[in-house]
Amino acid sequence: MTSKKTLTVSLQRTYITEIETIFNLFKDATVFKLTGVDNIQSDFKTGKSFRLTFNNRGTIYGVFTKITDSDIVMEWNVDGFQRPKETKTSLEISLRKENKECILTLNHKNISHPEAAAAKQRAWTEILDSIEKIISNNR
Repeated sequence: MTSKKTLTVSLQRTYITEIETIFNLFKDATVFKLTGVDNIQSDFKTGKSFRLTFNNRGTIYGVFTKITDSDIVMEWNVDGFQRPKETKTSLEISLRKENKECILTLNHKNISHPEAAAAKQRAWTEILDSIEKIISNNR
């Protein structure tokens, strides 16, 4: 019996801001808006769900499995986007304070297909770069 190999996308960014500032970008769905989504349904509470609809392209949906002041974990499912359906990938966001900076670590785990991992790598890199622009514009 062989186990199915899965892939992980891991990224880290350092922002000159408070943890709360970055946390709130997830809480108020700004991070979801940065995906280019057409419709957002999100109840930012542990055990509650989210659904991102990209018209004529696909849907990303799942559940917030853990939310603390420094960690956000989501079950992340993808349907559409001209790729095989993905279920039960795990998106883990960790926020850590260091001096006057917030270090964000992102791990998107249990990705089955290399193409999906590459797409997530590109998308999350763009989103994390956009967070930096938001932070810079608010200084």
